[in-house]
This record gives sequence, structure tokens and C-alpha cells, in this order.
Amino acid sequence: MSKKILVSLLACGAFLLLIIGLGLSNQLHSDQASHVISSQRRPLILIPGSDSTSNDFDVLIKQLNAQQTHPIVKLTVTKDQQLKFQEIRTKDTPLNDTIIVVHFENSRDNNETIVEQTNGLAAAITYLHKRLGLKTANALGYSNGGLILSRYLAGLSDKTPLSIRSIMLVGTPFIGTNTNQPDTTLFKPLKTHRQAFKSLHAVVNVAGDTGQSSDGIVPVSSVQAGQQLFMQQAQRYTQMTVNEAGLSHTNFLQQRYLARLVRQNLLNQ
Repeated sequence: MSKKILVSLLACGAFLLLIIGLGLSNQLHSDQASHVISSQRRPLILIPGSDSTSNDFDVLIKQLNAQQTHPIVKLTVTKDQQLKFQEIRTKDTPLNDTIIVVHFENSRDNNETIVEQTNGLAAAITYLHKRLGLKTANALGYSNGGLILSRYLAGLSDKTPLSIRSIMLVGTPFIGTNTNQPDTTLFKPLKTHRQAFKSLHAVVNVAGDTGQSSDGIVPVSSVQAGQQLFMQQAQRYTQMTVNEAGLSHTNFLQQRYLARLVRQNLLNQ
């Protein structure tokens, strides 16, 4: 084989190896990008409903941790409005990756308690601001926790609310649980102060329907009344109904699709 032919073959081989190498590099970069979990931009605050415990969100948190482990902060508002702080995170853990659970020892299901808990939530968030430097967050309110969160953001507590970017409301009874006798006691002040929701980037309002126009406790119509508060106020308002025969108000938080909704709308947002 002549020297000229050998040089040509070596040049062609080198060129082919270069093309293959570039292709593999691009594929590797694409594969890595498709599996990247973006760092969380702000903490997530979880607010439970009536008759709650500090462990009500444990299943949801476990599902969220399946893709990325989140540090946990639990803050209990006692019956005499004192605060108990529990932190499961290290000094170097980013605050933005943290899930914060606020729990109320007094979580009786009545309007007076919801008004009291609104001030309790305000005290809890003020405490987190001072202790952890919390400046912004996303938040999820479950059942009456959605009312508490909405009241807080509407400025109906005794403190100026923190800058919350996006919220999710799950099974929130904005006008009570009796379709024949809607309770607008807490709804009317929210409607009066609905312009406060203009600061929200996104609101996702989720109802459950077992096939009887309710999730077993909260009517779909009561949840959907939230559109009168947030639509054309928040930058983006999404209302959805989960239709499932086996769904109940009490197991709503354990559903895997709810964890997916939280990832899509509250984490990384």
C-alpha cells in the first residue's frame, strides 16, 4: 500500500472518530439534561386542615422526596399561640430546598378557629423570617388550611403577609360544606380583599369528585367558588377537578397525582 493511500485512510479514520465523538458528546449532554432536577427556587410551606396532626403531610413529603430529598422544618402553633420549632436540616442545607410544615394544636372545624389560625400562621411565618431568613415561598393549603392561607395572603391577619409567589389549594371549602346553606362568613371578607391576590404568580385550585359532586365532605361548588377570588387577580389561575370513585377528602393528600401537581406547580417555580 502506497504511503499516499495510507495517509488518506488515516485521515478518513480520524475524521470518522471525530464525528462519532461529537455525536456521543451531544447525546451524553442531552441525556444528562433530561435527568437534571432543577434546584428549588423557594421553600414550600404546607398548611393542614381541621382535626390535623403534625404528620398529615408525611406521605406527600415522602412522595416528593422520591426524586429529591428535601430538608424539613416543622413549626407547631400551640393552643396558647406559642411556637414549637423542629428542624431536620443541616446548617449548609439551602433554605430554598426546604419543606416547611405548619401545624395548629387547636384545629377544630369552625370559623372562629380559622380566624385564630390565620393569626397563628402569620406568627409562624414571622418567626421563620427572623430565625431562618425566610423572605419568600410557595405554599399549599389543604381543606381549611386553604382558607387560612387565603386569609393570610388577603391581609386579614394581624401582620403584613410574606411575599408568596404561587399557591395550591386542595379541597378548600370557600363557602362551607353544605350546598343548601352556603356559609359566606369567611368568604365575603376574602372577596372584599381579593385585590391582594394580584401579587400571586399562580393559583392552582383543586377539587375532588367521587361522582357525587363532592369529595365526600367538600362540595365541588364550594371549592370552585375560589375563582371569584383569584381569577383575573392572580397572574395565572387554574381550576381542576379530580374525578375518582375511591377518592375521599381525607385521603386526598396521599394521592400520587397530587405530588406530581406539587412538583409541576410549586417546586422549581
